[in-house]
Amino acid sequence: MPAAHAATANTSATGVVKASAAAPGPSALLVTLETNGAAVSSRLDWKAVSGAKTYQVYRNGVKLATATTTTYLDSTVKAGSKYTYYVTAIISGVETSPSVTQSILVLVPAAPKSLKALPQWTASCAVCGGMAMAHINLSWSASPNAVKYDLYRNGYLLKPGVTTLAYTDMALLSGAQYSYTVVAVGTLASSAPSAAVKAVAPKAPAGTKVMPMTLLPPTNLSTLGTWAMGSTDSLAWTPVDGAASYNVYQYGKRIASGIQGTYYTVPTDVYWCGTPYTVTAVDGMGMESLPSAIATGSGSNNPLSQPTWMPPAPGAPDSLAGTLEWNVSQPRVHLVWEGSSHVATYNIYRDGVKIAEGVWGLNYFDRYVHAGETHTYAVSSCNVSWMTPIESDATAPVSVSVPTSAPVTTLGTVSVTQVTADDDSALVTFAPVPGAVDYRVYSTASPKSMKYSGGSLSIEMNGLNPATGADLVVEAVDKFGPFQTMDGAAGPGAMQMDGSMSVAINGQGDPSDVPNVIARSAQFHVNCVAKSLTGAQAFFDNFRSSQPFVQADSIDPVVAAANSNNPVAASNSNVYVREFSNNKWVIRNYWGDMDNTKIFVMGNHFMDTLFDGGTPHSNIPIHNNNATIAMMPKATADISNGRVLHLTFEVDAHFDSRRWCDVVICPVGDPLIHPAKLDGGLWPTASGNMFRWEIKPDFHRAEEFLNGDMTNLVDTSYNPGNDRSGLVKRVTWDGKPLFNGTQQDLDKRHSFDLYLSQTHYRLVEAGVVVKDDDLATPLPFSNLQPYFLHQLYHTGNDRPEQVMYNPTNAYWYNHRPWSDERHWDNMGFEVLPAFPG
Repeated sequence: MPAAHAATANTSATGVVKASAAAPGPSALLVTLETNGAAVSSRLDWKAVSGAKTYQVYRNGVKLATATTTTYLDSTVKAGSKYTYYVTAIISGVETSPSVTQSILVLVPAAPKSLKALPQWTASCAVCGGMAMAHINLSWSASPNAVKYDLYRNGYLLKPGVTTLAYTDMALLSGAQYSYTVVAVGTLASSAPSAAVKAVAPKAPAGTKVMPMTLLPPTNLSTLGTWAMGSTDSLAWTPVDGAASYNVYQYGKRIASGIQGTYYTVPTDVYWCGTPYTVTAVDGMGMESLPSAIATGSGSNNPLSQPTWMPPAPGAPDSLAGTLEWNVSQPRVHLVWEGSSHVATYNIYRDGVKIAEGVWGLNYFDRYVHAGETHTYAVSSCNVSWMTPIESDATAPVSVSVPTSAPVTTLGTVSVTQVTADDDSALVTFAPVPGAVDYRVYSTASPKSMKYSGGSLSIEMNGLNPATGADLVVEAVDKFGPFQTMDGAAGPGAMQMDGSMSVAINGQGDPSDVPNVIARSAQFHVNCVAKSLTGAQAFFDNFRSSQPFVQADSIDPVVAAANSNNPVAASNSNVYVREFSNNKWVIRNYWGDMDNTKIFVMGNHFMDTLFDGGTPHSNIPIHNNNATIAMMPKATADISNGRVLHLTFEVDAHFDSRRWCDVVICPVGDPLIHPAKLDGGLWPTASGNMFRWEIKPDFHRAEEFLNGDMTNLVDTSYNPGNDRSGLVKRVTWDGKPLFNGTQQDLDKRHSFDLYLSQTHYRLVEAGVVVKDDDLATPLPFSNLQPYFLHQLYHTGNDRPEQVMYNPTNAYWYNHRPWSDERHWDNMGFEVLPAFPG
């Protein structure tokens, strides 16, 4: 008891008067334990005392703290200790009698010991329908005071709430190594993790049948901005049959795992405005689906601070259409609409009742329909003006009826009409099939790797073996292929238990799409036609024997100084330029997102996925930069004495106003320092000398830079028909102008050729000469360093500028906003004695 309750009043060292006739102290003292992960605290609650402004908290007879409310949290308790508490009140400087004394014992489990991980190949798994598969059997010793255990694999929660001392991990990739820890969970707190153990999942014996991946990804991912002492997003999605939990990704990085419901609020320190989210479904064995379609962060305004600008009311969506689909033998209604102005998200109504809000994309799936039903749908737009949602009028309603059974389809025939072979690819053309929405081609040697056409009547099949060719099959299907990112690494849901990959290339439908085959071609063989360069000083790369790209320790000091004011900036720490190389190339990322941009070789061609702007939480504005991937051959060309550079490459040429490719020719020893930022007095090279060929969505542009001054050689973007060289439009496969790469033109590589002497140039696309003319001024240099450039410009403005678009055409805004993916092949140059005839 405190000394304040002696027979005579006195004053303590703190100035509190201790009266001989103390007033009654606080009542109803309650002491409980609170946990936050492995941390534990004692929480004290009591009833207020009239007139009291502060309270004194005592622990084990010693004053612990002064509180100004009727709650106190003691975060200094230790596991295994017993504590007693009482509280007094201070009224006009006088301390009251103490409350009743309450005791509590802090029981926290010890970290589990003796964790073991034993690999096992199971020929017939009892919980997997008798399928053969890899297992890792985990076991550990009991921890005192534990009631259950949480298992972690590679740092992520694998299985929560295990009530035994053993668990079998069946969500494994054969041949991969896994690290496991286990945490003991008590009634009130959890232990520290156990020591980690590692195990390699066994591989399947030859000829063993393994279980395929069947779990569908979630649909209808939505975002609603919320304020939780900071701006963040609340995510929601439609449940997936067979899913035991869900994982949440931001920018491809997992930020949450083991989510049991279909809702998740992003922590405020993880949230970043405009970043994309995806969600995967995880089955009871830990197998993960492909990621869902994206939704992007919207965040919320501070309710105490009105923003200086608020958006106008959103316009209503347009052209709502509803289609009944059969997906994995189940009916669903697929809604598609066109966007409108000032829209953040969309609300979905069925039969007059709102069934979804915060929908980010321009489509929605209603899987809760049954045979014989008819439903009416409408969609409205929504944005938030400060804290109040503003909703537009709804679209005109559409009705969709569900038949009593799935249609019975007789398998038809796809007629292949033409096959045009290339170095390690083939353009396959075929006749249309009634009722087909999309087409796909695959090699009989790898039937799980399919490439879709995007609805067009031709597919360029890549990655073929030039020595043997390939046996191919074309199929017509009833819906677009599922979208799947191709970033050089097997993402969630791609890798199967036998180590094979299930790949949907150029799929432009929702990731949950499982197309039904309605027609199939006969198997046919393709022989490739090898490409090479035979001129002098030849440099050529078909990427069939490429060495890995390794990040450089340092950057060219001229480039580093021009972009970071640090001539010795290390490549791995420079936030403006980073450099990678292999035996043939130097690759630089100028002003792109350094964490998410990727370069890699896949299917015998070079690929890059470029995100412009800065990485979230970096000091570069996110998605508002001129970002460049610059590919510089480790070779140069000498065109003195009238010789001609012939530069050639192939790239998929679906461009828009923010995504395009360039070819740049610089003097040797005068590196490219500003490949895109040529305004504001910035020179492209230190000397200001350069030749550039820009390949835009609907035109070609060629420019000559001499001492920093630019001369347009071909430019149809500002003064069509009035430039010195005349109107030059780009062409597509059939020779028609290409005004914007549609989804039917995605992932088909066009060939491009530049012929350049010191006085003359020739531009060629897909074998068509688009310009052949003299330079305005002879080039003052003859030793050339070529560059191939992938350009991205301020894609943060994509969606607000493109809200009124057709969702079947605007591929980037549905699937890969703020980024662009290019496939390059057969890249190189040679020096010729003269221009070819």
